[in-house]
Amino acid sequence: MNRVVLDTNVFLRILLNDIPEQVKQAERILQQGKTGRRILIVPQAVIFEIAFALEKIYYFPKENIIDRLSSILSSGYFQIQDSDIFKDTIEIYKQKNLSLVDCFLYAFSLKNKAELFTFDKNLQKFKE
Repeated sequence: MNRVVLDTNVFLRILLNDIPEQVKQAERILQQGKTGRRILIVPQAVIFEIAFALEKIYYFPKENIIDRLSSILSSGYFQIQDSDIFKDTIEIYKQKNLSLVDCFLYAFSLKNKAELFTFDKNLQKFKE
């Protein structure tokens, strides 16, 4: 079975529906993942890039970013690196005024039963 690593722009084309030919190609590969003809791998960095692009380039509100990321994370046909940590990350991100990266670091430290050492004052306040 073919294994395919998906880049951020594949998700952005689907989420934004902005470049018709690329949207078709992205939909085709996602359909192949849904039907089991391909294994679709999503590296951790791609999740962060999606959130960054939606927030900083396309000015999506936080709630919309959460919805989009939750949709990707709940899709059963992606192999997402650290998907369990990302699910916890989204829950923290919903509740706190922290960046997605900070929320991930906090969730990652909890999952790994490790202390989170940071100089970020907002993150320090949160973890206390």
